[in-house]
Amino acid sequence: MIAADACRTMGHRTLGAVREGLEGDILRYLNKSPENQAAGDNPRSRLGAILTPQILCLVLYRLSHWLFVAGYRSLAVVLSRFNQLVHRVTLPPQSCIGPGCFLPHPAGVAFLGRAGRGLTLYSLSVCGPNRPWLPEGPVEDGPNLGDDVTVGALAGVAGPITVGSSTKVAFGVNIDRDTPAGVMVVSTAMRAARTRGEQQPESRR
Repeated sequence: MIAADACRTMGHRTLGAVREGLEGDILRYLNKSPENQAAGDNPRSRLGAILTPQILCLVLYRLSHWLFVAGYRSLAVVLSRFNQLVHRVTLPPQSCIGPGCFLPHPAGVAFLGRAGRGLTLYSLSVCGPNRPWLPEGPVEDGPNLGDDVTVGALAGVAGPITVGSSTKVAFGVNIDRDTPAGVMVVSTAMRAARTRGEQQPESRR
């Protein structure tokens, strides 16, 4: 209930919010590789992007989120489960993900929580409560991620924690505590992300 009210306040019940989210997702996809950049941003390349599993699963998620916030929760859950069945990705409709999301390999990805712009979730990454959970669970039990957060393959972010913007969680790493912005989490170590090619001092958790 709380999550839906917050998203309603931010205008997520409008189709304009769906369009903004998808436009960010598509542009992120088109700019992710040299091949996609060479194709350019045009109606043909956008249509091709929408037909890929990476974008199509986000189309279904954003429509389900819009339905959830607008009050059509049963229909939202049906669409979300269809998305899970077809793409093997768990993106519950109560989750709130900003524009520019990128899922290189959607299969096995699960996310129940909140995230800002530019979220990247690699294969088999899981973000959600720090206990066994169902897709219909409350979003408040999951993490709150800032902008431009990357969660590596087989990595996990568990519990109602806050992960700062521009944080990168490495392959196979699991975190269950608040993480500041601009760091890379590698095993039990947390170090500042590289800036202009220079390694910043390392700090231990």
